[in-house]
Amino acid sequence: MNPILVVAKKEMKQIAKNRSQIFSIIIFMGIFGGMTSLGAIMSVLDGDAENIVPILDSLIMYLVLVLGVFSGYFLSSQAFLGEKTGGTIETLLCSPLPLRNIWLGKVIGVMLPSYTVALVIAAFIIALSNMAADFLVMPSPIMIVFVLVVVPVYIACVIGMLGFIQLLLGMRENQIVNIALIIVFIAAISIFDSLVAEGLVVMSALVVGGMLMAGLLLLAVVGFMTRILNKEKIVTTLP
Repeated sequence: MNPILVVAKKEMKQIAKNRSQIFSIIIFMGIFGGMTSLGAIMSVLDGDAENIVPILDSLIMYLVLVLGVFSGYFLSSQAFLGEKTGGTIETLLCSPLPLRNIWLGKVIGVMLPSYTVALVIAAFIIALSNMAADFLVMPSPIMIVFVLVVVPVYIACVIGMLGFIQLLLGMRENQIVNIALIIVFIAAISIFDSLVAEGLVVMSALVVGGMLMAGLLLLAVVGFMTRILNKEKIVTTLP
């Protein structure tokens, strides 16, 4: 098996074993996602398909991205920072795998369960919308493409950046930079969602394609930056 996939499989197994973390994510997603979804859907109970579909698209775009990113934030702390805290990352560092492969394997291993959470949220929003409406409600085709193609790339970008920072910096610096990074990313999502809601940006194949290319470019840049990581330096940042 490809060594990168071996690392990814190891991360997914560790995530599955951490029941307390999974339970915390479920509680957070249920409260935040449920309340936000319910408030938006209830506001269009008396509307028609022309009103509810754009709101559904905006809701899916915002919540699926935000909660997928939050899931990646929570889970990446175990995959990168948690292993540094526990000292278990030294086992991986002693392997012949290049640091970039270790980083990529961890990104994949954290992205897949985080993206699964995002898909569950999308399904929940659609189901809730259909319960509130008297007709079949589905997101637009372009939003379906957005969820299937763009969302996993941006979740991977956040996990990749967090992982790179957590491997590069010491424990104290990580606490500050990680929170700052996630705040900036969530703020960017909120601003973009506001532009779409106000009609200043129209979700089209061109916009979705541009977002996909930008996300892939950002992920490639972070992957290239892993060249500056050094196994000996990582060991010196262990607590």
